[in-house]
Amino acid sequence: MKYLYTKDYFKAGFNSDLYQFRIGEIEAMTGVSARQVRYWESKGIIEAIERASEQEGRVYRFKMLVKIAMIKHFLDEGFTLKTSVASTEEKQKYMSFTHKIVANALQGVVDNNGQVMLDMGDFDEDGKQRLLAYYDHEKVHYQVIDASELEEADE
Repeated sequence: MKYLYTKDYFKAGFNSDLYQFRIGEIEAMTGVSARQVRYWESKGIIEAIERASEQEGRVYRFKMLVKIAMIKHFLDEGFTLKTSVASTEEKQKYMSFTHKIVANALQGVVDNNGQVMLDMGDFDEDGKQRLLAYYDHEKVHYQVIDASELEEADE
């Protein structure tokens, strides 16, 4: 089994702070008006990235885009703004937790005779076994292999 990509290849992709959006983009992607976004910001519900000049338009990190979209979802379901914000913040804790685990566990992408698999890291304490995962027909499958079966990537 040979690595197609190793962990370093994915670092930027897992760094959500690199993804930034202007208020107009937030509006287009979420359906929440720029006026509403500014209101939520004034109430401390969301926050824009600090900008060097007042002249520069508002820019938001990916986390705020997700938060805005989630709040809107709950509002559309009939919840109050207060309940929507609380529900969103609770769910974002679990999303952040999940993101940290996946970002740190993922060691690379492996080709196993044409089957693309994710190397999810050591399966045992002494690092002799690795946990691989792959997706096939709407289901995730797992395989434990001997770590010595993995070859380095040509990156």
